[in-house]
Amino acid sequence: RSNVLSKYASARRFLARLASRTFLTRLGTWFFSTLLETQSGSKLQSGKSCAKLGAGGADLDLLGCKILIAGCGAIGSVFGCLLRKAGYEVTLLGREWHLAAIRLNGLEMDGIWGRHRAEEFKLCTEAGNFTELYDLILVAVKAYDTEKITRLLAPYLKPDGIAISLQNGLGNVETLAEKLGAGKSMGASILVGAKIPEPGRVTVTVQAAPVIIGPLDPNVAGSMEKGRLWASLFDQAGIPCEATEKILAHIWAKAFYNAPLNPLGAILQVHYGALGEEPQLRAIMDRIIDEAFEVAVRKGVMPLWSSADEYRKLFYGKLLPATYNHQSSMLQDLQRGRPTEINSLNGQIWRYGEQLGTHTPYNETMTRLMLGREKRTAPPGPSLHSAIGRDP
Repeated sequence: RSNVLSKYASARRFLARLASRTFLTRLGTWFFSTLLETQSGSKLQSGKSCAKLGAGGADLDLLGCKILIAGCGAIGSVFGCLLRKAGYEVTLLGREWHLAAIRLNGLEMDGIWGRHRAEEFKLCTEAGNFTELYDLILVAVKAYDTEKITRLLAPYLKPDGIAISLQNGLGNVETLAEKLGAGKSMGASILVGAKIPEPGRVTVTVQAAPVIIGPLDPNVAGSMEKGRLWASLFDQAGIPCEATEKILAHIWAKAFYNAPLNPLGAILQVHYGALGEEPQLRAIMDRIIDEAFEVAVRKGVMPLWSSADEYRKLFYGKLLPATYNHQSSMLQDLQRGRPTEINSLNGQIWRYGEQLGTHTPYNETMTRLMLGREKRTAPPGPSLHSAIGRDP
């Protein structure tokens, strides 16, 4: 009973801090009326049951949420550390070299989001070795592993659970929706940089914008309510986050940022700031953005800016300066002899363009150059495709 009362008091403080959020008024009413209720789940261990939140049917038990980080690389480690520290039950799926250190000493985090440490994770190196169902699965594997990991994890998502893609590139959330359903699939735009300097520790290096999450189909009953709730809980855990009804527009916005910088920084082996200082390189990046913007519009996505020119003002005026010293993730992949995500970024823009009859020569060239560079690197070690863990 004392434990329940302690959780009750903590929950009241939590809700008081968020009282300004309109939808949490309904959450508070639900929470205090269902705090002590439990019911059985499936044959797998599903923990506490989720009570109804609002008429939309968004389900969640704040004190009993089970979260799976599918891909404990840099971004997965950041989310895992802060969510575990906030009190959620967190399982990390990743590589043994990183998980072994976490098992021994916990997961440490430092950098621009402060110093944090979390312990008592559940750890797993194989995607099929789970013994429980999850309220939330955060997919943080490389984009080329999305289809496989989604198929492996589908049986472990609760019937009312949500999967959120934290990945780079285009097409990931659509893949989730194909396997799980649009109502259980969300995307995220993450303009946050992180690295793993040593096993068991992650460092947040840059942040250009808050994390944005939202459902692929906001018209599904309860989907936006769940999106707002998870965004609020992430924010309270120390992950700056907002919810949106236009997640595809935000995912494409991230592509507008990544497509010109990531491959060019990898090919030239320079940090992002150097790309913006050279007029010839700016001209290449401008054309990459123009092509991506046109393809997005042709696909029926309504960008967040009225034109590519308007976006470029933000790109050169705010986003690029905020990540001036950032190193391309594709460059890091090449240095480790691993495949890059070029096919899900510039390659996807190129493929979409071909489908739509839109010429995208700059994105095609970036794709071909990166694929050529990949072939020159050393063969990768044990593949992600077995354990599935997003690389740092």
